[in-house]
Amino acid sequence: EEGEGKKKKKKSSEPVVDGEALYQFYKKRLESNQTQIPDIANATTKTTFRVTSERIGGGHQFRSPDVEYEIGGALSEFYTSSQPKMQDYDINVRVDVICDHVIVGTQLNVVDLSLRQKQLPYRNSVTLKTNLAYVMLRLANIEKKSTNDGSFLLVDPFCGAGTILLEAMDITGGVGMRTVGMDVSRRALNGAAENARTLGYNEDTCSFHCCDARGIRRHVEVDTADAVVSNLPWGVRTGQNQGVQDLQQMYEVFLRTSWYCLKPGGRVVMLVLRGLQMMRILRKLAGRYAILKIFVVRTSNNLPCIVVAEKLVEDTMHESIKQQLNYMSSFINISTEMYHAINMEEIEDKNE
Repeated sequence: EEGEGKKKKKKSSEPVVDGEALYQFYKKRLESNQTQIPDIANATTKTTFRVTSERIGGGHQFRSPDVEYEIGGALSEFYTSSQPKMQDYDINVRVDVICDHVIVGTQLNVVDLSLRQKQLPYRNSVTLKTNLAYVMLRLANIEKKSTNDGSFLLVDPFCGAGTILLEAMDITGGVGMRTVGMDVSRRALNGAAENARTLGYNEDTCSFHCCDARGIRRHVEVDTADAVVSNLPWGVRTGQNQGVQDLQQMYEVFLRTSWYCLKPGGRVVMLVLRGLQMMRILRKLAGRYAILKIFVVRTSNNLPCIVVAEKLVEDTMHESIKQQLNYMSSFINISTEMYHAINMEEIEDKNE
């Protein structure tokens, strides 16, 4: 330190990337055919475009407007048949900078995907964004129609305003999709049902039931659900008598009851705040589920996780140990009562 409250600035050996460097770098990539914007390159008529950028993370020597200006300039000079235009443009080129990664593409939608259900009559105080619901549903493989009648049964035991279920109906156009939503809040369920009716879905395709996670099996038959997708309670606003242990018990009940309702190979996709806690619970239930993927998501104030697990048809380790015990028990003098007292299971009839 140099004097009180002053620190030496470390000299970085890395080159400074400013606006001009961005322009030169991207212009060279365009000229060497290392990259292109197909929507502009393949246009048959004169088109207009604008560049929109969002910058996340520190360590940059430029701002989002610098990215928009410099990349827009490079595109304008390379694609002579196109013209930059800030409003009423034909193509919106996204150049998003996330830490040391740059993602370039064209925006397909005009309205922010997270606002698609904002016009519905009912919204919870805390509602899952539709773009995040979309990601969770794709991870659940909702495009696969696996039931006998060609439909896909989706269950959300903490449905709230019905965001996940209604997003699934939107993705599939309601074709071959049947959804079941549950929540402990009667007010939320009435609102979710109203939202479904507003979008033209009746109780045959979107049904709602007032119960907690223990009631899943009352409304969904065994081995019938293709996927369970839900935004589980985070525990951020829990009362003094409810904490991490209560959440753990709730999550375990949710996973155990969901297992019975899922088809073999069916997926459960959860958004949880405590990703490590959920991973430990799934490991505890390792014979029932296989963990497929865990993604950390950045929101405004938290880092929740999307956890994807798949129902196992058979607990192979359990069955292997059980078969060995049954076989080896014939070589020692052990009664069925003693075997049960030790292993909490009956000896299987070796003649079966």
